[in-house]
Amino acid sequence: MESKETRKSSEMNVEDLPDVRAFQDEFTRNFLQSTEETRSGYYPFLSGTGKYKMDFPAGGIIGEKSYALEKERFESYLIGVQKESVKSSVDITYTAEKEGNEKVILDMLRKSSNEELKFKKEELQGRGLYIAPLNENGEFGFVSYIQNLSGVGGIQVFYVSECNKENENCSKDIEKENSLIIDWLKTIQFVNKENESE
Repeated sequence: MESKETRKSSEMNVEDLPDVRAFQDEFTRNFLQSTEETRSGYYPFLSGTGKYKMDFPAGGIIGEKSYALEKERFESYLIGVQKESVKSSVDITYTAEKEGNEKVILDMLRKSSNEELKFKKEELQGRGLYIAPLNENGEFGFVSYIQNLSGVGGIQVFYVSECNKENENCSKDIEKENSLIIDWLKTIQFVNKENESE
């Protein structure tokens, strides 16, 4: 008998899928590995390169027109996330970077954001997470770079949010959302196949 875990969500009948935005979009569904939540409101995502995985928000959709893939070397896409109080745009770029290029990449991120970004580094299992807050013109969020410390690969993330117009608790929601973004960034993990035995 086939378990829920072994059936990819893209192979399931639409009526059997969770009633959330991510599963209603056919293109996004191709990246989701299971209908079982990794934690409340998130599902397991595997990149088109097969080089990293993360929790994917139930309210998120990957823009098919923005999606670019070059084998295992490069992947770029936008995720639009809708929640009751906040809407967000997440711009993700994966490149097959070697460790040691972090300074160049962080400088490049500073230039492209036109902000004096102050990156804080955190070392997680097998990866370095560089993160800097963004706050301008009513938008808030983070610029981040995640470097693979056990293999090749680096991921640039621009996560920008704004409160919905009718939201009266914006400042409270900003605090809550920023904490959720940081937790989410920590779910991005590299898949180092060369370290796995068959």
